[in-house]
Amino acid sequence: MGAEISLMSKKWTFRLALALPLVIGAVLLLRIPSFHSLPHPAKDFEQAQVLFENLRRTESILPLSPEGASRMLDHGTKTPRAFVLLHGITNCPEQFLSLARILHAQGANVIIPRARYAGFADVLNSVQGNQSGQDLLDQASVGLDIAAGLGDRVSLVCLSGSAVAGTWMTQHRDGVDEMLLLAPFFSLDGVPLPLNDALAAVLSVIPNFYLWWDSEKKETLSGPKYAYPRFGTWCIASTMQVSRNVRKNLFELPMRIRKIHFLITATDDATNNPLTQKIAATLAKSNPTFVTIEEFPAKLKIPHDMVDPSQPNANTEIVYKKILELLDMNGPSKAD
Repeated sequence: MGAEISLMSKKWTFRLALALPLVIGAVLLLRIPSFHSLPHPAKDFEQAQVLFENLRRTESILPLSPEGASRMLDHGTKTPRAFVLLHGITNCPEQFLSLARILHAQGANVIIPRARYAGFADVLNSVQGNQSGQDLLDQASVGLDIAAGLGDRVSLVCLSGSAVAGTWMTQHRDGVDEMLLLAPFFSLDGVPLPLNDALAAVLSVIPNFYLWWDSEKKETLSGPKYAYPRFGTWCIASTMQVSRNVRKNLFELPMRIRKIHFLITATDDATNNPLTQKIAATLAKSNPTFVTIEEFPAKLKIPHDMVDPSQPNANTEIVYKKILELLDMNGPSKAD
């Protein structure tokens, strides 16, 4: 009898151990986190310059790599077009520099703001995991504040996690004319959405830990040497919490923007493309915004990070051509 009770006790202990994370996740899922942003747009080009100089002054005391700091490519005056380029969560402003130079050569002013904890010289630093969804929103906000003084027409181009932040901004902020979302990270690839959201809720409250992008190559991962080879679970979870907030407001908050373009790739093994397609379809139905979505076919093998020329198998010649087409920037360069 005693042995039977002991066995039953072990079974119940095992069942509780399995059920407890689910119960915690269910409780946490009842609350979708809120985020905030207070715009302070530059009134003119001179004020935009001051904002950027202040940003760089703040960054100058940080242990950043040469590639890690925010960039601004300008023509010394306000231009008809201005672009805000938002890098991925484990990359830095260098990721978008090649594209920025093309846009700049065609007469536009361009700002690439650095996200908090990004761009450190030590790519194995222990603070990147503290980067939050709010940090990504702050990155977007800083870029849009500066861009307000850089161009008459402001376009927002964002990749992966920053694309989720960009979507949130256009639900809450005026002053953006169009947005291009590149491989937006609304959810993990291959994970059912309810499980994805439960995972995000749980990971947000347990101690942070790091995962390698490639568990075999680890820090020897091929690709840009300024990008982080691992990511923190808090960072990913908080980004997915922003996604939850965005998805909750798809019907409640109309997009304050004229055009939204989605550009995804069939070989993306990081993000949930079907969910992105569903979100694009929802926006097309529920908003007066002009929405397009295009996908690179699998045969092209375009990676999740489709903009950094240093990425393995990067085919930026094809990608940049499509980006410029969507942004209506196929005209001759300024030099021409």
